[in-house]
Amino acid sequence: MLLRVTFFLFVVLGMSACSTTTPRSAQLSTVEIKEVKPRYMEEADFARIREYFSGQEITGRRMILRSDPEQREGFYFTLVLDEPIRKLPRGTIVEVEVFTPFQNEKITRSAFLPRERPRTREIFFGLTGDDWPEAGGVPSAWKISLKDPRDRVLGTYESFLWTR
Repeated sequence: MLLRVTFFLFVVLGMSACSTTTPRSAQLSTVEIKEVKPRYMEEADFARIREYFSGQEITGRRMILRSDPEQREGFYFTLVLDEPIRKLPRGTIVEVEVFTPFQNEKITRSAFLPRERPRTREIFFGLTGDDWPEAGGVPSAWKISLKDPRDRVLGTYESFLWTR
């Protein structure tokens, strides 16, 4: 009888310990954006052979976010993180502030990271459609922030001219 009670207590304690453990992704409070690679990308840069058969865009291991999800061509910022994007909290927001050659005022665009994420440390964020209406050109200055669902900044990276 004592053995059963002891076993039962160990099972209960083990289950309660597992239920109070938070996943690593919920514990991540900061992330370093190690590098940002800005460049103009055409629609053909995203085409893969499987797309011709399925008719759907195949992103593979890329995490691609766009200001206009219907348009692929535009100016992209590729964020390289120190952690896999799967470790970022649910509801993480990527926010891009930029001065473009097409507008006099700063524009701010943001997107939520989806729940399902590939195994990568890179995020492609594209200014597409009306946000980047012409091929070529480069932004004058930009700042990128990763924010949690409570609008707390997890990490930032900015261009040289952003703070000048």
